[in-house]
Amino acid sequence: MKDETIADKTDRLEQIIEQLENGDVSLERANELHAEGTELIAELESELAVGDGEVIDR
Repeated sequence: MKDETIADKTDRLEQIIEQLENGDVSLERANELHAEGTELIAELESELAVGDGEVIDR
């Protein structure tokens, strides 16, 4: 998932959430989606800095 934009990652995260909420995935696939989603969240958190409602330039 290198070279993906923040928008790409959030779009993928939304797709994962929809799939999990739908409930039509096997337990194994749900675990895979959960792991992928957790990784995406960690990547997004490291890319985004949120502080008192201000954008922080790194």
